[in-house]
This record gives sequence, C-alpha cells and structure tokens, in this order.
Amino acid sequence: MQKKQRLTLRDLELEAEKSLKPTTAKEQAIIEAASALLGERGVDGATTAEIAKRAGVTERTLFRYFPSKNDLIRRVLFPPLLHASLSREWEKLESLLTMSRPDLKGWYTGFSIERFAMISRNPPLVRTVLIELAQNDELRTAVAGIWRQHIWRPMVERLAEWQASGAIRKDVNVETLARAIHCLNVGYFLTRYVFAPDSKWDDKVEFDWMADILVHGASSEATGSA
Repeated sequence: MQKKQRLTLRDLELEAEKSLKPTTAKEQAIIEAASALLGERGVDGATTAEIAKRAGVTERTLFRYFPSKNDLIRRVLFPPLLHASLSREWEKLESLLTMSRPDLKGWYTGFSIERFAMISRNPPLVRTVLIELAQNDELRTAVAGIWRQHIWRPMVERLAEWQASGAIRKDVNVETLARAIHCLNVGYFLTRYVFAPDSKWDDKVEFDWMADILVHGASSEATGSA
C-alpha cells in the first residue's frame, strides 16, 4: 500500500494558484459555486450535485475538472488560507508583524485592521476554513507550520524586543501576550460574523478600543483612552 504523502506548503500554493487561474469558464463557475455553497453549508453540507447545479454544469462535468470532492475543497479553501495564494503574502504578513510602530497600541491596531479587512472579504468561507482547520488533521498540520514561521515566531520576537526596550512590562510572559492577541482577533471575528452579524459594527473603533484595553487594561485604575 502506497504511503499517503504529507501535505506541504507547496501543495497549498499550487492549488491556490490554480484557483486564481481557472482554465475554462466552466471551471471558474464550479469554483465560484463551491465557494458560495461551502460558505453557506460547510464542507459536509455542500454536495457535489448541488455545486454542479449552481454552477450550471452536470456533476459529470464537475468531476472532469475535480476527480473528487476533496480536490474541489482544496481548490476553494486554500486561497483564503494563503491570502491570495502565494507565500509572499505570508511574508508580507510577517513584515507587518515586525514593522516598527511608536507603541504596542499603534502596532496592534495597524496590523489587526489590515489583516481583518482581508479575511472579511468572504466571512462565510472563512468560517468554513476555521471549521475545517479544527477537523482536518492534515490541513491543520500543514498550515500550522506556516503559522509558526510567519505569524507566531515574528510576533513573539517583536514583543520580546519591546519588552527588552522597556515598552512592555518585564513580568509579562510575551507568549501569553501573543496568545491574548490571537484570542482578541479570533474572538472578534466570531462575534462579528457568527454570533452577532446584525449588530452595528465599526471595525476601526472596535480595534482602537481593543488595543487600548490590551495596553492599559479595563479597570477603573487604568489610564489612557481610545
């Protein structure tokens, strides 16, 4: 029995590149229909028959382009994971994490607003991506390596540098601080698009306040304002 190959960053890139350059109008229609249905119903809820119907093709035609549902899912989900498909986008994200800012608040606000604007282009699909990451061991393992290299490590290193310079308290565990930043952003996305999508939202104001709370705390003794 042939051993299953491990999913790599290059696999993600290749599938994402193909998604941006469909070979025919039918392939483009299938990708768009799958993207919409996966966002609406999730991976398990979207069937190939329904995707084909929405794309205006037969299921047989769909399988001519994508031999299995898993192949189609990869083509649709990988671009959001890689932010327009190429590793240079992850490098751009890394540069945002390591850029110089006058303070922690300015850095957090600038980084979060820019990245949130990107993932908010298709909230239903991003929800599906998050669910698939939680359930799919192969996909999670592949993405975890990219996340550690381009997000986690640069963030922790930047926070450690600021701690050494005196901008962050010496008693703060910078890895705990990095986890708190992740929790703020993921929690905001879930509240914004899953639990309370009909509320009135001003993302810039929200991130300004979260940054202020992150830096100054929320107790009555805290100083500073958004």
